[in-house]
Amino acid sequence: MKVTDILFDIATVEREIGIGKDTLRVWEKRYGFPVPVRNEHDERLYPQTQVDQLRLIKRLLGNGLRPSKVVGLGLDELNALLISSPGQEIEQPENILTLIDLIKTHQSQGLRMKLNRLLLKQGLHDFLSKTITPLNQSVGEAWMRGEIRIFEEHLYSDQITNVLRNAISTLRDPAGSPRVLLTTLPGEEHSLGVIMAEATLSLEGASCVNLGVQTPIQEIVSAVDAHRSDIVVLSFSAVNSIQQIKTGLERTRLALPGSVGLWAGGSGVVRQRNSFEEIKLMGPLTDLIEAVKEWRNHSLMAGTA
Repeated sequence: MKVTDILFDIATVEREIGIGKDTLRVWEKRYGFPVPVRNEHDERLYPQTQVDQLRLIKRLLGNGLRPSKVVGLGLDELNALLISSPGQEIEQPENILTLIDLIKTHQSQGLRMKLNRLLLKQGLHDFLSKTITPLNQSVGEAWMRGEIRIFEEHLYSDQITNVLRNAISTLRDPAGSPRVLLTTLPGEEHSLGVIMAEATLSLEGASCVNLGVQTPIQEIVSAVDAHRSDIVVLSFSAVNSIQQIKTGLERTRLALPGSVGLWAGGSGVVRQRNSFEEIKLMGPLTDLIEAVKEWRNHSLMAGTA
């Protein structure tokens, strides 16, 4: 099968591109694009070329263009708009370029070795801030340009996860404080934000329990009770709509005991314009460090009151 013959179902397009199912259906009706084929179950399937167009459309929307200006344009027209749009290319350090090349050439063992060397050289804190954070951005940009395929992005995520898990294993402290539970809500399959948060919190001496991804809210509540957790950390990627994140946070906050903190981070949370009572929204990983300090100061004051 040729790459151009590959078909993606609507759930995969939503998850990998970050454009919701409802939006895809609205565009199909309003703009005549995308134009899915139907399988024997009458389910929408999208050809690779249209997925590539949707990826570029997503990037142009992020640069401030409106759907009416870009939805339905061909690849050449979309690429021309990208060149002329204000989304600037940032010159990357040599280390980042080397890692990107290893991803593109499918050198998983070489990628892991390079990551491990950088981790040993930089230490975990700088590795997260100076390598992984800019590398995530570069991989995302390369993926949006069509220079990295879905399977290559998954290979990258797997290697990062393995390297960070090994580093975290040397920091685990069951007696650490605060006791933090980390996960994502159902529908959020991206785990990289969770493990980066776990690494940051472990460095700060927190005791972390990582439940992985897509944990139902009631199971989170049960896990909080079982682990006597002080804080729940949720990660949201840009795949989630602003309303999905808002609803998920509100429902989780309502289900959790009032004494348990709820923190949320990830690229999806950055877009939130809502301020939530008793929910902390995190930007960069340094926000987690400050939040831990604040929690400890509050606990100390409460203990001396």
